[in-house]
Amino acid sequence: MITLTWHGEAQPEPVPLHTDTFGATWRVSDGEHTLAELTLHQAGYAEQWPQRAVLRFPPDPRPLARTSVHALTATDLEVLGGGGFAAVFGSGFRQDDLPSSALPARWPARLLDDVTVIDPRGGQYTRGRLCGTAYLSASHSSATEGREQAWPELIAAVLEALRVYAFHQGFHLCVRGARAVPLPGHPALVEVLHAATLREAPLHLDVSVCEAGLFPQPHLIADCLITADGRPVARLRDLGVALQADPETIAPRQRIRMCAPREQALVDELDTAMMAEGNPSKLDLTPGKQATAQVRPRLPRGDLRMMDRAARGDLTPNEYRIGASGVGEYDVPEDPWFIRENNGCVPQLALMEVALQPAGLLSGLSGVKGEYPDQNLYCRNLEGRFRLLRQTELPATTVEQHVTLRSHTPLPGGILHRYDIELHTGGSPFYTGEAVHGFFTSALMAQQQGLDGGKYVPPWLDRQNPTPPDVRRLDLSEDTRLGSGRLALLEEVTIVPGGGEHGAGYLLCSKPVRNDDWFFEHHFLHDPVMPGSAGVQMLYQAASAYALHTGLLDHVPDPRFSIAVGEELLWSYRGQILREHQRVRGEVHIRDVRQDGQRVLILADGSVWRDDLRIYQVDNIAIDVRPAQPPAVQSVRPSFVPEGGR
Repeated sequence: MITLTWHGEAQPEPVPLHTDTFGATWRVSDGEHTLAELTLHQAGYAEQWPQRAVLRFPPDPRPLARTSVHALTATDLEVLGGGGFAAVFGSGFRQDDLPSSALPARWPARLLDDVTVIDPRGGQYTRGRLCGTAYLSASHSSATEGREQAWPELIAAVLEALRVYAFHQGFHLCVRGARAVPLPGHPALVEVLHAATLREAPLHLDVSVCEAGLFPQPHLIADCLITADGRPVARLRDLGVALQADPETIAPRQRIRMCAPREQALVDELDTAMMAEGNPSKLDLTPGKQATAQVRPRLPRGDLRMMDRAARGDLTPNEYRIGASGVGEYDVPEDPWFIRENNGCVPQLALMEVALQPAGLLSGLSGVKGEYPDQNLYCRNLEGRFRLLRQTELPATTVEQHVTLRSHTPLPGGILHRYDIELHTGGSPFYTGEAVHGFFTSALMAQQQGLDGGKYVPPWLDRQNPTPPDVRRLDLSEDTRLGSGRLALLEEVTIVPGGGEHGAGYLLCSKPVRNDDWFFEHHFLHDPVMPGSAGVQMLYQAASAYALHTGLLDHVPDPRFSIAVGEELLWSYRGQILREHQRVRGEVHIRDVRQDGQRVLILADGSVWRDDLRIYQVDNIAIDVRPAQPPAVQSVRPSFVPEGGR
């Protein structure tokens, strides 16, 4: 049993290698740099190896190119080894318009004979699974020596499987001259359980990906069980592979990523990963001051990041030119979490995030990321309005994000930017509006006083004296009809039929702020805050819950709740929800309910409180309720919505 840690690669030209022994550890170097360390362990060491937990919400697969190929023959592997990625995986992997120096390095001789399974949601950690068959060489002087020295080939075979998986996910499409190398500085455990059978039968590899990402470089980490004739013969844990650029490439990084239709990306997936996970001020896209403070305008992380790359832009760095614009792209997963956890419908949360995130990136590239370099600079959306123009099928599509800067307002300790925003699929817009972002130092952030000048204005129900007689209190924490998983946003609710400011119905919801609420880890690095879109989504669910629990939908079989076409949502945020806060409350005032057979339109307004401060106002929450059925792609406004909306 050994642990093996790579630290670097040997020089391309032949150099003598040196091995030094320190007890049970061997260190290999080229005379100047340590290349690898190998440590021999006693029996029982494997039980001490750290165990990885299965995530509560495993992230969606985020391939850089889509393919329908999920198994490979020996011939396929030969073609891949020669650089024929598009020939095997499909047109999304085309790189024929790049110079040969930018193409991936040729793969070494293969050990894999086939790959029978490539499942991006499979494996022990549901992060990806690859199964295949390998044959180890028999070119050793004796059978005994061959068995004892087989472990390096086991590592090579699993690294080859990880290379196949990384290229299947398209990670190489952002890396000039991509080469798969062992992940530097990451210890891996190798257990040979039955050495005697390693060269006597085909070896079956079952690889479970436990980590995949693009920052600080494209990489995979995985466990692998190796069997022969149905018997476990070896086990590898935490073996990692990274994709590195051609060593001849010099800074600034040369981007090779292509957007549709075959134009070079201004910002690629490695850049957006840097904006989410790293230091945004280090991006070499635009000149500007290098920030020393960690909090910068940045993109969300993980599944909450809903922008992949920027196709183009005509901004002028450090000038904030009015009319500056950019076009981003977001590759919607085939089975996105936000639709899966919203009962098959696109939630407002997702559309808002897809629309707002490229606006923050546009401001960052225009120079905001270098403003106030020695202070934390927080990005917060303040207000906006959006309208859904047509229903569209989002899974497995690429959404174009069109953003134009309409105003630039410097403040003492901050900046305000207003944008026009359109989302497109199939070459035409389906979601449009405008929004305002603020970029604030800590001092300016501290001046936020909510929507009521810092005064406590209680929810409508708390102002009623006496309390309405028909109040109903429900616990909806187990009701998944309006959202599950990360979108289970309702817990304790109070319903007043016929209540509220319009006398058409009222619901007050309340839930604690929990330290492990999923969004804090994703929005944003060094600046965890509940996204305003989650508060808006909570109010959409509240209005829907009112209809569900007051009999308004009794005639609608298996109702599904979607955003109403043609209605304009308006919102204003004047505060934030952090881990230190105790409670979130939201109220909705039903304004109107319109029926057309089994279709219902619900219109409502609402507010959100953080503890005792009202911080969000959301107007014209418009919900289209229909019986469950495949979503119809249409742009015609519902017949019960009069021209002009509200």
